[in-house]
Amino acid sequence: MKFQKKVMLVYVVFSIVITGVFTCVYYMMNVKQYKNKKYADLQMVSNVKLQQMEDILESMDNAITYFLSDIEVLNALKTFSMLNSKSNEEIYFHSAVSTIRAKISAYYFMNEFWRIIVFNKQGGVVSNRNYLDMFPDPYASYDTWKWKSQVNGKKGKSVIIGTHKDDWGDNIKPKVISVVKEIQGKDLGYIEVQQNKSVFDDLFQSDGVDCIFLDKNDNLIYSSNEKINVSDYQNIFEEDKSPVKTAKTSDGEDMICLKMVSSKKEIQILAFVQTDISKNAMLAVLPVSVVLFLSMIVFSFVYVYVTSNYLTRPIRQLQHFMEHTQLDNLETELPERISNDEIESLYVSYKDMLERLQDSMLKEKRMSMMQLQAQFDLLQAQVNPHFIYNVLNVISNRGMLSDDEIICDMCGKLAGMLRYATNTKEKYAKVKDEIQYLEQYLRLLKYRYDHKLSYCISIMPDVEGKFLPKIVLQQLTENAVVHGYREFAGTMEIEISGWKEKDAWYLKVHDNGKGISQKALDTIEKSISDVRRKLGNDREHMELEIGGMGVVNTYARLYLLYNENLIFKIQQAERGTDVVIGIKEGECDV
Repeated sequence: MKFQKKVMLVYVVFSIVITGVFTCVYYMMNVKQYKNKKYADLQMVSNVKLQQMEDILESMDNAITYFLSDIEVLNALKTFSMLNSKSNEEIYFHSAVSTIRAKISAYYFMNEFWRIIVFNKQGGVVSNRNYLDMFPDPYASYDTWKWKSQVNGKKGKSVIIGTHKDDWGDNIKPKVISVVKEIQGKDLGYIEVQQNKSVFDDLFQSDGVDCIFLDKNDNLIYSSNEKINVSDYQNIFEEDKSPVKTAKTSDGEDMICLKMVSSKKEIQILAFVQTDISKNAMLAVLPVSVVLFLSMIVFSFVYVYVTSNYLTRPIRQLQHFMEHTQLDNLETELPERISNDEIESLYVSYKDMLERLQDSMLKEKRMSMMQLQAQFDLLQAQVNPHFIYNVLNVISNRGMLSDDEIICDMCGKLAGMLRYATNTKEKYAKVKDEIQYLEQYLRLLKYRYDHKLSYCISIMPDVEGKFLPKIVLQQLTENAVVHGYREFAGTMEIEISGWKEKDAWYLKVHDNGKGISQKALDTIEKSISDVRRKLGNDREHMELEIGGMGVVNTYARLYLLYNENLIFKIQQAERGTDVVIGIKEGECDV
């Protein structure tokens, strides 16, 4: 411990000296960097403002170009300049006015600009603000327009008119900035695009930087602060040509000044921020430097002490956590015990955790299988008992007619069927057992229908040992008798066949009844699709009500047993209906 204290003392003294020197250098560099940053920020802001001004003026210039690029408009301008409303060709004059007004009243012009005016020396004026309180002044014309000298003789070059009141407004005359162009041709007139000064105010009066925009002749275009004396600020840059400088306002306040010129639109910006940059730099950097100095001293002391004792603590905590984490003890405290080799212990602990995770996944899988089995059992227990009621009706009818020993035979067959159907120990049955059960059912039906019913069963030996959910063939046969022969007067012929092809075996129930309608087939296919989705993807719990199971119940039980190996088809035959069950072999264990 004594050696550790000596090391700590020497290290702390060394850290104080180094940190002091570093802090002084840091302070001076950051004061300089602070000033450069403020200059750069002002340049960036000014560049953005200049670009915004250029964009607005360019959009106004583009609007003029777009207007004059229309051949129809140019023809209308010629007519507009040569005729007037009192001429003999008044109809052509008004047609030209309508064409011009329709163009400048387009949504783009109305939405983007305050006003667009087309006028000529003959006194003609067309404006796109002919509604409500923005109606143009009816007495305004070229003769009253005071910007003639600035625009005439410019050979079609656009001219920027700085902040001024709307020359063409009647009730409202807001301050606007205009771009005007003399239309090339013999006295074709002029087009002026105005933008409301409020648009410029929204852009340039929100960030604390005062700015003045001038054209190349130092004429004022726009000032974000109307109290500024433009000539005073121009004099600052005449004395010193550097683009960024510090100066004093007329009130003696310190400020940063910047001048930037745009070659694209030949406009200039003068930007000003009132601030004492030296004082602000000191106030901004000094607290950080002091805090940094003290923090490094404290950190140096704490670092030596803490790292020697707690370097391996996170590893040990993680090791303990990984070794003891179970679902029932997630909030167990982290261990404080130190091992000889933390890294190796961490690796071993990680492997142990993976093994436990694998065990948990196996348990989850078994739980899922148990859930599927429970669903199968539920569906198996819901087999439609209607056939029992039908058989009892047969026996009852026979007994009412006469006392016959046939009744005893029928009752015996019924008892055998009940024993087979209610045996819950065996969930599945071989095809051979299903056929025996089916034959008992068909013999009972034979008592009822006599010669009107005939059946044929042909099962290949290779298929007799295959497994099915119990009472599948009986359900399909009963469904054929009940639905296939409704309103059918001929002999009922039922054929049950089984065969094997390549890697699959098949069972088919055929009847010669009236067949299945397309509507009924669509309904069954939709129900089967819903069952497949619920059992295959959603794993939903299913309960099929008595009287609503039939073919769907059969499909559900087969799907739970064979999943994607199941082939199930209901289709029209040449005479009647075929129901085919096919099972792909080699991928399903019962």
